[in-house]
Amino acid sequence: MTGQPARRCLLLAGGLDPARNYPRYGHELLWWGERLGKAGFECRACLGDGTAPEPVPSPIRLASARRAEVIAALGWLSALGETDLGLLVVSNHGDRSGICLWGPDLLTCEELMQVLSSAKGTLVLVMGQCHAGVFGPLAGPKVVVLTACADDERSWACPAPPGLVYDEFLYQLGTALFSAPADAPQPAPARRPLSLQDAFHWARAQDRRQTPPAQETPMIFDPAGLAPGITL
Repeated sequence: MTGQPARRCLLLAGGLDPARNYPRYGHELLWWGERLGKAGFECRACLGDGTAPEPVPSPIRLASARRAEVIAALGWLSALGETDLGLLVVSNHGDRSGICLWGPDLLTCEELMQVLSSAKGTLVLVMGQCHAGVFGPLAGPKVVVLTACADDERSWACPAPPGLVYDEFLYQLGTALFSAPADAPQPAPARRPLSLQDAFHWARAQDRRQTPPAQETPMIFDPAGLAPGITL
C-alpha cells in the first residue's frame, strides 16, 4: 500500500436472539465506532440481526452478525499491509467455545485465528464478551489481545452509574482512550493519548466488577511487547 497506513476496525456483537440482544451492546460499540472514526479508522459493525438500537454514525457500515457476514467482515479487517493497524472490538455473549453470533452459531478461536491469519499488519483484539480469556492464545508477534475477563469468568455490565448502558471493561477502556461518553460521564485519565498498554492498565484499575460474585479479571496478552507503541 502507498500513502498513510490504513486503520480499520470491526465492531462485533452477536446478540444470540431478540430476547438477549440487549441494547447496550450496540450502544457501546457505536460509541467506540464514532470515536474511532474521528481518529481516522474505517469502521464496520456486525450487530445482531443487522439493526442497531440507535442511529448509526454515517462512516460506519452496518451488517448482521450472522456467520457469512461476520466472516466477510473479518476478511476485510485482515486485508492489512505491513504498516497497517486492524482493531476487532467484541461485546456481547460468549462461552469457552468462542463468540456467540446471531442465532445458535459460534465463532471459535480456531476459526478467528484462521480468518485473520492473512493479515500482514498489526492486530489488536479487544474481547469484551464472557469467557473472553479463551482468546488470549491468539496473541503473537503482531497480535495483541485484551480481554474483559479470564476464560472461566463472565463479563459484566456497569453498575450504576452508568447502569446497564455499557459493559464495564469496554466502558473503562473506552474512557481511557477517548474520554467517557456524554451519557455516562466520569473522570478520564489526565494524560492522553495513552498507549494501548497504559489505557489497559488504567481501565483494569478502574474496573468495578472485580469482586465476587460479579467478578471479571481484565487481562492483556502481548508476547511481542507491542502495546506500549500502539495508540488509537
